Amino acid sequence: MNILVLQETDWLTRGPHTQHHIFERLSKNPLINVTVLDYDIDKILKSESLFIRKQIYNQIDRAIKNSNVSIIRTAHLQVTFVRRISSLITNFIEMLKIVRKSRPDVIVGFSITNGLIGLIFSKFLKIPYIFFYIDFLHKLVPISYVQDIARVVERILLKYVDYVLVHTKLQRNYVIREGTLPKNVGILPDGISLENISVNEKKFNMLKSKYSIKDNEFIIFFMGYLYEFAGLQEIIDFYNDDVKSGKINLRFLILGDGGIYNHLVSHVKKIKADWVILAGRVPFFEIVEYIQLADLCLLSFRINEITREVVPIKIFEYMAMKKPVLSNSLPAVVLEIGKDNEVIFAKNLDDLIRRIRDFIPQKEELKKIGERGFSFVKNNYAWSKLMKDFKNIMFEVIKKKIRR
Repeated sequence: MNILVLQETDWLTRGPHTQHHIFERLSKNPLINVTVLDYDIDKILKSESLFIRKQIYNQIDRAIKNSNVSIIRTAHLQVTFVRRISSLITNFIEMLKIVRKSRPDVIVGFSITNGLIGLIFSKFLKIPYIFFYIDFLHKLVPISYVQDIARVVERILLKYVDYVLVHTKLQRNYVIREGTLPKNVGILPDGISLENISVNEKKFNMLKSKYSIKDNEFIIFFMGYLYEFAGLQEIIDFYNDDVKSGKINLRFLILGDGGIYNHLVSHVKKIKADWVILAGRVPFFEIVEYIQLADLCLLSFRINEITREVVPIKIFEYMAMKKPVLSNSLPAVVLEIGKDNEVIFAKNLDDLIRRIRDFIPQKEELKKIGERGFSFVKNNYAWSKLMKDFKNIMFEVIKKKIRR
């Protein structure tokens, strides 16, 4: 079986996201070949030449060890405003080669422009197409006047693909409003990797020593891409004076980069917030030891057009490590998890920030909340269960296409 995956972000450095978890697992089956077309969105490939050659990567493990996904990054020009257009041209050529050499049994798209090219091949060659709509893609376009064009393309995909998968009920309602038939929409939430939650005690103790973390300190934790709306600077500024004066024994461990990372580094240095640890990005398989350091994990996003209808995978990863989670009341998160399943919901970001102080003397109670949260996600969000659901959906879409 041949699967072609289309995305417009960097498979090697971003995430791991939903696609990493699903297709690395599928690729371990010797009867399934997974090919991914990605894009060097962060300009990781450095070259003195204006022309970046095609790159092929194999056996890259982002979420599951010993995976066998083949990642193709097509050639493109390293020129501002031309990079993306040139890569789309070479992506079209590469897709043509792929369908000629090893026709995909199914195309799974996670992107808009790459996705549109894939839709064209899907329609002409009658290849089943699943659009996995994990984010509000047009809103992520950095150029405001291009967002309207992106939304038009997005609507074409949502209307004409064979099947749309989303993470949440709110996303399902959205794609139906945008033109997808209700019968062609399914919900598949993000999941947890139970095989990746074992803590290496030696590494854990080395981290405690590296960051001089003491047992009597209360560690709050955030990980992921450092968006401006993640509330991180607000938390730092709110508690900085009290921590420095010794009123509270608090440390803030932030894992990840991108977005406002460089700004936070400068800001922490400027206000002398030595209690803040900006650890940067670390490999996925080393994250568990960092999460293990936490007494309280945060989902501190402000509610906006992007965060209103998504359920970040990090909340499940926190809970899988038996850690209590303090979250802003993001509508999709509240709807998906419910208010009685061991996630502590704040009214808003300001309330979340203030409540951190209240939990400092409650370490033991927080541990009990973490234990109960683990039972909830283990029973409902383990990838072993979700993979069965995804494979059933994929094979059903293929069967329907064949019958047509």
